[in-house]
Amino acid sequence: MSWNLYNKLIKKGYPRRDPTPIFEDKILFQKLINDLIKPFKNQKITKVVALDALGFILGGAIAYKLRIGLIPIRKGGKLPQEGKLKRKISFVDYTKTKKTFEINKGLIKKSDKILLVDEWIDTGAQMKAAIKLIEKEGGKIIGISTFYANRRNKTEILFKKYNCHAIKEVKKNS
Repeated sequence: MSWNLYNKLIKKGYPRRDPTPIFEDKILFQKLINDLIKPFKNQKITKVVALDALGFILGGAIAYKLRIGLIPIRKGGKLPQEGKLKRKISFVDYTKTKKTFEINKGLIKKSDKILLVDEWIDTGAQMKAAIKLIEKEGGKIIGISTFYANRRNKTEILFKKYNCHAIKEVKKNS
């Protein structure tokens, strides 16, 4: 792939559907990670929190590049450690299906400055659920970084209050 194709994919909204071809190309993947980090370079982030599942790929690469820790927020029932304390939250996602997110308690400290990462935002329900988990653990969200976001009434708070930056934004009514 080339830089031009990367830009065409972003303009067409292709990444919302499947950004994985970009991951295969080492140059484009590095560009994507740099673009996701760029708005937050001077923010003194202490941890990246990434949402299940493609957020793990992006968040892992960002955490590695920034040389900081990564905390995964898992879909309900996916945390393998039995006996560990978990914090859970339920929400209705863009498919209008009830879902649950989980995080191990104690991974986020009150002093942590968090960059929240996922591949796309549609209704904002997943991000809002993740924010509640992070804030209940005492973390401060410095920003949200995503590949693609629908900017609408439901997601506007993510942009205004939580410093959301998307490589590709689409404005929708709702």
